[in-house]
Amino acid sequence: MGYTPLISEEAKNLHGYHGDVRKQKAHIIIPRSQVGGSSNDVGFEKVDGKYIMHLSEFDQNSQTFCENKFKQLYNKNKVLKAVKKNTKLSVKSTLVRKDGSIAVRVRVNSL
Repeated sequence: MGYTPLISEEAKNLHGYHGDVRKQKAHIIIPRSQVGGSSNDVGFEKVDGKYIMHLSEFDQNSQTFCENKFKQLYNKNKVLKAVKKNTKLSVKSTLVRKDGSIAVRVRVNSL
């Protein structure tokens, strides 16, 4: 999506659109300056081996950070990574439909 996130082993506080320190902490942070002029940081906090997204109510409602597109690309990459690990599978095609959804066709390789 073109973002350059800040990645840290230790969770750091997110910042609001006025530069204020927010209570949420995250290990991966997309700075508000990359999201949009009046946006907040977008963060991903690692909890029990899984990431939780911290996206402010403002950014959810204003669509400055396209959560659906992010989730689609994340899941597409997850599928591609899983297929790459499995020698019995290969990607046949990847298609972005008119509605923005992504379809990945996978084939079973013959022996």
